Amino acid sequence: MKGLKIALLIVLILLLLAAGLLLYLNLSGQMELLRGILPDFLLPKPPLPALETLARPAAAASEDALSRLYTQYWSVTPAGDCVYDGDLALQPVTLTLLDAEALAGAGMREALLNRLGDQVALARHSKEIYDEEGHFYPALLRESYDTLLSERLSRPESFLTQRQLTLRYRYQEGAWLLENGAELYPPLPAAEALYTAATEELPYLPLHYSIPEDALAGCIPDESKFVFTEDPAVISALLERPEAKALIGDEELVWNPDIPFVPGTLIRCYLDESILCIVWQEPEIGCMATFSEVFISDGSQLRRKISSDRPWSLWFEQTTTFARQTNAVLAFGGDFYYHDRDCGVSVYQREMIRFHPNSADTCFITADGDMLFLYRGTEISEAEMQEYIRDNDVVFSLAFGPVMIDNGVDVLPENYLWGEVNDYYARSALGLLGRHHYLTMNINCDTTRPELDHLPNLRDAADAMVKRGCWKAYTLDGGRTATTVFHYELINPVQYGKEIPISDIIYFASAVPME
Repeated sequence: MKGLKIALLIVLILLLLAAGLLLYLNLSGQMELLRGILPDFLLPKPPLPALETLARPAAAASEDALSRLYTQYWSVTPAGDCVYDGDLALQPVTLTLLDAEALAGAGMREALLNRLGDQVALARHSKEIYDEEGHFYPALLRESYDTLLSERLSRPESFLTQRQLTLRYRYQEGAWLLENGAELYPPLPAAEALYTAATEELPYLPLHYSIPEDALAGCIPDESKFVFTEDPAVISALLERPEAKALIGDEELVWNPDIPFVPGTLIRCYLDESILCIVWQEPEIGCMATFSEVFISDGSQLRRKISSDRPWSLWFEQTTTFARQTNAVLAFGGDFYYHDRDCGVSVYQREMIRFHPNSADTCFITADGDMLFLYRGTEISEAEMQEYIRDNDVVFSLAFGPVMIDNGVDVLPENYLWGEVNDYYARSALGLLGRHHYLTMNINCDTTRPELDHLPNLRDAADAMVKRGCWKAYTLDGGRTATTVFHYELINPVQYGKEIPISDIIYFASAVPME
């Protein structure tokens, strides 16, 4: 019995010595001396590695700013107590990292468009911004993107995100091994891929052009922008250009490639960043009809020219001469305000120069290019008329008439004092299809074509404008005044065969300045 006690005491002493040795070796970091000597179950498990010892993500080889910030702001912190289950340890953690997508991805696109829009607004000409295909210059895009990215990188804390993870450690061969470490290092999107996502297929941002109200002419049109063709496909392709789409917007075109164009006639077009004008000819009730569809970027591009640029001058000119004086893309005969008649209310450069509201319908053109009507017989005093002109931002007026269409309603009268509405003469009209979207019309006879050797009455002319969807339309002076001039060339056949000198024209001009 005594021997058994001595043996137990020796075992206890040995166990104490072994425990002390293990404690010493553990505290001194020399446990590996016993690895391979004692089985694992006799050895105590070491603590989990400190989170601070986890490797930080390596910066990309390119050492771009995104990769450096991704490494700098990456961190892991405990989010709760570790749970042990035999050889498995579960450590909840919070992973903090840079949200590269928010910093330079989808959110960047809108910011980039805003910055580009600011640069477009400051540009004097589109060639400062766009190449020949209407795409932003690559160098401009890269500079704008990098500037935005630098601004955002100055406050990267705003773009940090956190994720909750549970790290799984497995005890093997005397050490805790992390099984799901890859979850700590989500891949950083490539910087170039983020750039591409922000810059690909950016919309065309049109420059805003306008012509000073007191200018006596529009900007000189770019000769390279004129197109003359018999092939409608050429025009259809032109309408796919970004500057054309920006001008057209959601409007529906009257022009289309299936129009029965008069054989042998040209389709004429001019397109720059401020104006789209298409001129064509087609049969209309046995007459030669010349239509012009125009989109402008600003109301200042619908303009009026009177002889000598002052009221009541007798120095009349032909429409073609007026067109050259004004750099007109498209010009057409106006109301022939200075004729042997006193009709309507005449406004020139915002000043009322004639007041006969009872005798004719008047069309007022506002600074935004809208068409407002004052019907003959409306009770209005001269002072009230002056107030109306100011309140409605009227720049000039047309005094011939009558009104054909008002707010989509056919309002053509059966009888009217001016223009022999029921007789057969060449007719002219200005129509509004939508904001900054116009249709002009001359209907004449072409004596060289028997099938088009007829003239319309005003009802026929109004029907042509109604059929083409005009929201508003107004009758201009017809007969030999009914002229359409494009690229300084008379397009339509003129009644009685020759242009006559007239007192005024209406014209559309480019607002893009010469470089």
